[in-house]
Amino acid sequence: MTAEATEFDVLQSLMPELEAEGYEVYLHPNRPLLPEFLRDFTPDAIALRRGKNLAIEVMRKSPDGERKKERIADLFKGHDDWALRVVWIEPVGSAATPQSQSLSLIRTRVVEIRELARKRHFQSAFLLAWATLEAVGRVLAPAQLQRPQTPGRLIEVLAMEGYLTPTEADDLRPLIDKRNKLVHGDLKTRISESEVGRLTDILVTMIRMAGK
Repeated sequence: MTAEATEFDVLQSLMPELEAEGYEVYLHPNRPLLPEFLRDFTPDAIALRRGKNLAIEVMRKSPDGERKKERIADLFKGHDDWALRVVWIEPVGSAATPQSQSLSLIRTRVVEIRELARKRHFQSAFLLAWATLEAVGRVLAPAQLQRPQTPGRLIEVLAMEGYLTPTEADDLRPLIDKRNKLVHGDLKTRISESEVGRLTDILVTMIRMAGK
């Protein structure tokens, strides 16, 4: 795969997640869409939302990439309504490929999710459910999901391959923002019993598909 194709795939995978967070995303934006302070730098994508806009740059992990990030970050000083988000691409062959999990282990995790929910540990149940969702997705669609996935792309792939119904995909998309907040340290994010229950029901349906 070429570097250009890899960067395009990364940007495409980010779009559903950003759109679920309320952003309007533009890949390779035209100059009129950029603020004046970015006229000498065109990011790979921008995501616009009231109060906070993002400039997204895909870079390969290297010392040169780190230096480039520092130079670009300087442009954003004094512009609090914009933030730089760098998405790193590991050098070819360096990214670890997650191992496929057995259905027996996946079923065990569902039991644990239900037990956590029974004890009202909804945040813990929710995060374990997301991890299990990706694991069972990798069993169902190993070619498409062999590498770590953003939650947005995970849902889109599973829906496109027919493992999620349109209603199920629609139920999951609003939960992406909560998943991201929790993963990134927003420990006040509230997760309801019904949200864990819906995610668990979808997991059980997908496990049945994988077991056929």
